[in-house]
Amino acid sequence: MFRYLRKYIIYFIALILPGYAYAQGVASQLFIELKQQVYQIRVIDLASGDKSSIGSGFQISKDGHLATNFHVVSSYVHEPEKFRLEYVYHDGSTGNIQLMDIDVIHDLAVVKIQPPQEKYFNFNLQSLSKGDRIYSMGNPHDLGMLIIEGNYNGLIQESRYKKILFSGSLNSGMSGGPAFDNQGRIIGINVSKGSEQLSFLVPVANLKQLYNRVMENGEASGFEEIINKALTHDQQTFYSDLLGKQWKKESLGEVELPGSLSDSLKCWGHTVDEEKIRYKGVHKHCESQDEIYIHSNMYAGVFSYDYEWITTTELNRFQFYNLIARRFEHIDLDNIYKEEDATNFVCHTDFVELSKHSWKVSTCLREYKKYSGLYDMTLLMTTVDMNHKAALIKVAVAGVSKENLLALAKKFMESIKWKN
Repeated sequence: MFRYLRKYIIYFIALILPGYAYAQGVASQLFIELKQQVYQIRVIDLASGDKSSIGSGFQISKDGHLATNFHVVSSYVHEPEKFRLEYVYHDGSTGNIQLMDIDVIHDLAVVKIQPPQEKYFNFNLQSLSKGDRIYSMGNPHDLGMLIIEGNYNGLIQESRYKKILFSGSLNSGMSGGPAFDNQGRIIGINVSKGSEQLSFLVPVANLKQLYNRVMENGEASGFEEIINKALTHDQQTFYSDLLGKQWKKESLGEVELPGSLSDSLKCWGHTVDEEKIRYKGVHKHCESQDEIYIHSNMYAGVFSYDYEWITTTELNRFQFYNLIARRFEHIDLDNIYKEEDATNFVCHTDFVELSKHSWKVSTCLREYKKYSGLYDMTLLMTTVDMNHKAALIKVAVAGVSKENLLALAKKFMESIKWKN
């Protein structure tokens, strides 16, 4: 009874006190009321017996289900023989964690503890308004539990995977912690930091879907297969839509090229025109704003392309050829760092005629070793039949089926049109 009376007192204070004082009072009361429902989550290295990484989590059911980020528990997911999961309660007591299920696309996991605590968070699935005050809790840098307040700023517009823009400063260790409204209802999950006062939250709707799956199916197994299916389905959905629609064209120098292909890609441009280099390069870059965390040395979901229109009035044809040859380099896909995760790139280079001009085209593919049917690709193209001007195209894609990659490369080449 007193719990609900305290909420009404807070709401009454909101009507009579200045906004800042009210916000401070709400944050303090919420921290007192909710701290017992928030945990530190530790990945323990079995060999040393010490923690390997930490994050946060929060209780979402009376049965002891906790929500956190996938990346918080990913070491255990990939190598359960080397790690175990442990929670730390607000009073310092500890216990073991049972992993129930994961959502690698939205960076979520549901785990379970025993015995469960009495209190747990409820979900707020209703839309908020920009500017609404929201709060986040977690354990940054293993310094102790704290609360951060900020504002809800809607969903990120240029994003393949919807995230909430939070004007608060999340820090390492707060990943997987709860973000909630002034009634203590979950609206999102801490996931990453953008800058000093800018952070991102996974919408609670994604957590609700994963929790419903746990309640329906119970404890999952075969997490490698779960990740593989999720990555395959996600890329198929995105690239089927991308390849199935009409691409807008943009002019770059004397050539027409595919423009911004998706709202989830951010594009910008610049020009290099310095006297000492004796050529002019007009650049356009587009890249996805999201990556899918698989583990600390592997990411998927990358999509980027780079155009350059190069002209000169000072370099002779041999000098110009050497310039283009030096710039004919594939984009460095730095999403995989270990040989155990992917094969080496296999490249094929050929010369083709496109829109009445000769192009040198190189494609490189590498296959994922643990996630069958998925590949990385880089595509590199340049004109080779003009002495003082050239178009250079670079594309890089990560975690996509071979069929979609080949269709993407073909559509890029077919979309190139010369204006003259």
